Amino acid sequence: MKPVVRRRALLVGVGLLVAVLVGGRWLALETAERAWGASLPGGSAYLTTRDFARMVSGLLLVGAIAWGTANLLFVYRSIGSMQLSRRLGDLEIVEAVPQPLLLAGTIACGLAFGFLLSLGTGDWWMAAALASRPPTFGVTDPVLHQDLGYYLGQLPWTERLRELALVAVGSASVVVALLYVGIGSLRFRRWLPYANAHARAHLGVLLALLALTLTWGALLDPAESVAGLHGTLTGRALDARLAAAPVVAGGGIAATVVTLVWGLRERPRLLVVAWSALLVASLLGFAVIPASLSSAGPDERAATDRDTALAGERRRLEGLAFGVTTLTDSAPPGFPDLDAATTAVPIWDAQRVLAKAATRRDLVRPPGTPAAAGLSPHSFGARRATWVVALRPDRDSAALRQPPPGWAAVHRGPSARVGRPVAAVEDDTLLAFAPVATRDSTTWFGPHFMDFAVATPDSWPALRHAGIPLAGWWQRTALAWALQSPALARRETDGLVLLWRRDVPERLGRLAPFASFADAVPVVADSALWWMAYGYFQGDGFPLARPVVVAGGDSLRYLRAGLLGTVNAASGDTRLYLAPGADSLAAAWAQLLAPLIRPLDSLPRALRAQLPFPGRAFRAATALVQRWRTDTATWSARPREPFEIVAPSADGSTDAPSVWMGQAFEAGSTFAALVSATMAPDGPRLFVWRPKPAPRLPPVLVGSPNTTAPGVPRLWNVARALFFEQALFSQSAAGGPPTGIDTVFLSWGEHRGQGRSVAAALRSLLSSGGEARAPADTALAARWRRAQQLTAQADAALAAGDLESFGRLYGQLKELLGLGRRKLAPTPERR
Repeated sequence: MKPVVRRRALLVGVGLLVAVLVGGRWLALETAERAWGASLPGGSAYLTTRDFARMVSGLLLVGAIAWGTANLLFVYRSIGSMQLSRRLGDLEIVEAVPQPLLLAGTIACGLAFGFLLSLGTGDWWMAAALASRPPTFGVTDPVLHQDLGYYLGQLPWTERLRELALVAVGSASVVVALLYVGIGSLRFRRWLPYANAHARAHLGVLLALLALTLTWGALLDPAESVAGLHGTLTGRALDARLAAAPVVAGGGIAATVVTLVWGLRERPRLLVVAWSALLVASLLGFAVIPASLSSAGPDERAATDRDTALAGERRRLEGLAFGVTTLTDSAPPGFPDLDAATTAVPIWDAQRVLAKAATRRDLVRPPGTPAAAGLSPHSFGARRATWVVALRPDRDSAALRQPPPGWAAVHRGPSARVGRPVAAVEDDTLLAFAPVATRDSTTWFGPHFMDFAVATPDSWPALRHAGIPLAGWWQRTALAWALQSPALARRETDGLVLLWRRDVPERLGRLAPFASFADAVPVVADSALWWMAYGYFQGDGFPLARPVVVAGGDSLRYLRAGLLGTVNAASGDTRLYLAPGADSLAAAWAQLLAPLIRPLDSLPRALRAQLPFPGRAFRAATALVQRWRTDTATWSARPREPFEIVAPSADGSTDAPSVWMGQAFEAGSTFAALVSATMAPDGPRLFVWRPKPAPRLPPVLVGSPNTTAPGVPRLWNVARALFFEQALFSQSAAGGPPTGIDTVFLSWGEHRGQGRSVAAALRSLLSSGGEARAPADTALAARWRRAQQLTAQADAALAAGDLESFGRLYGQLKELLGLGRRKLAPTPERR
């Protein structure tokens, strides 16, 4: 075989191998995705959205490649020939570049240009789908009188297309102009462009399209300004941008006409004048004048009146943007007496409950460590606050085993599943753990279930519909190729079921990538463990709404909890529902993805009764309450993060309590407000309680280093008076989970009490005829003053020879400084 033939055969073989590997990989992934979609209720809608996403991405890619290649080919046609010179010794050799090679290079550059333009457009299908069926709120903004659905459904897609057009036309103009300068078809004399007919026509069309794109942006600027995409504007600055938009649009149309005239007949001065006028008008109308009016102006009275006229509309629209449409200015339903409050109000928090549960090897043993804890309104036979602690596979302990576990141990053995959840019931000072009696003894799905699992459907009947059947050689091979696990392709796996994407956040995010799902919480309903997570819709633009900083530091103008995802921990049954209080945007997505997203009425009643309030939406609501307040005092959150509490339901019923979320604020040492929220049967309910006169709060609790740490303070309404509860937890010097409760501090109105347990603190509060007793101030300054007092008293006792008093005072000083449980210095060893 000749070397040329051998080389060609090798190239053909390598090309076929690459095509088989790439194509086979794509086919395996597609088969796996469709098999997974078929195992979900409403999975046909998931597969339809995948096809639509690929269609939109493909159209954008083809359009970008066609645009880039067409412009470069137009430049290629003006090139007669290209010569390259090289030196060989003292000789300079000039060689002409073959036309086929030049054409191939032009097409390759056009392909690269198109790929670069289409980068970052993979998620644009969501904006395109929503723009095809935009939501209708039935509420218009007071400036442009557009429906709110236009700003959430149509404006984002239009803005993306405009940005793509601006980048495509602008970059093509620059690249083409540089190419024409390089080949000598375009030159500048006295800053004026001169070109031949071919280059002038090409550049004239490109610059005219650029002017039209800028005109398009000027026409969209009013809607963008109202939506806040250019920052929060005052009334006068907004009016200035609205007035400048038609002026700039007119300048853009004039520049378009002048550019086309330049492309036909060379008029360089007219071209420069038209574009200079357009740029100056854009700079003055959209940057300089609005900025000066936003900072200060000579007519400050007019600015104040304009802003006042929009203040009421702004508050109404901000309430719609963040779901604060029902805000009751009153106290939340309270406990009837102190005994009921101290029994139901939790002292522990989720992190301490998880840390404590991890130490109970009798109930939580590998493979299985705590995954999450959720406060439950059901007491499971106990009257006190109860936490539901769900487990997850302990991957770390499995990785440390010697020898490392094999494929069967990770994907089929005990490491792939865990047991029943655990109920942690708050006793007077401790946590009492007990397994929850669920009808399924095994948990296959949950947070941190990262590895896929293989199960036998005969042994686990609940998994028949949630798993992917490993039937047929091609499906087994495709799944093995997609998951990079050759063991799945063996004949021994025929008849088993594959459990894929068992991590709850990933599972829900795959089904609804247009929503941002929060951390899932465990809930026990109808003798089954469920995972529930809210899906949030968020946006950067909403009419007149000012941004709110939510969790993660994101600054948003729109945030609503629109979806509710539920996953059965044993069977993997995954459902998406419209969340209580969902707006028109969530309803539009539910219409697009039916039957994947179900109406709220189809949510089981047992799950709906235990719905927590969405945490991100609550943080946004507290930010709005702070913004809308009329007093000028400085508010500070106490505690810093919202807390959960089990309290009477929104209708005041104590027989069916609800999970509430609360956030208290103080102004100095005085109680300012309590913001609380719950999910009532008719939707979310929010309360703001500002008692008059405002009571004083206990001092801030500070623990001792390595010995004690303060718990989460909780405040609530008890018999129309403010109730405060906080615990000081004992910590081991080596770190780790809390060993127990050191002291409990209670406050009710002006009465104070503290003790080693809840019962002791309650007796202390009610003793002495209800006299006020202030708990020890554990702030650093107060502890230092107390230490100085004890030191002076101990010194006086030692000087007087009273060793008994000195020992007692010295013991109190060591306890105050956290030295009661450790030595001051190590004992020297004997030599």
